[in-house]
Amino acid sequence: MMTPDQQRKTLEAAAKACGFKKWRVLTSGLFQVSNNENWNEAFAKWTGWNPLTNSGDTAEMCAKLEINHEHHSDYIQCLWAPQETYRVITMLKDHDNSRLKAWMYAATMVAAKIGGYTE
Repeated sequence: MMTPDQQRKTLEAAAKACGFKKWRVLTSGLFQVSNNENWNEAFAKWTGWNPLTNSGDTAEMCAKLEINHEHHSDYIQCLWAPQETYRVITMLKDHDNSRLKAWMYAATMVAAKIGGYTE
């Protein structure tokens, strides 16, 4: 289980890897990203983004960063395809035996590592 601080750091690093220009966490805990070319806080267009909990965000992130995944009987493995430098294996039992949750976690951790996250 991730602490709120670990989750924030993971999402920040993944957002960086995806090329988002700015990100923030609202007091409600919602993580948002923005990609405005000419940054102006007053006119920023923020979008909720969380590949740890939103499979659509995870799929887009994987496509953009070329993160591959393999499903096995009791674990999911994700790895960064271009260099196979970053690999994350996560057990299904650690994610309520949900392949979807395990995939979202493993893929986000790979993206975070691409963005400079260290555990």
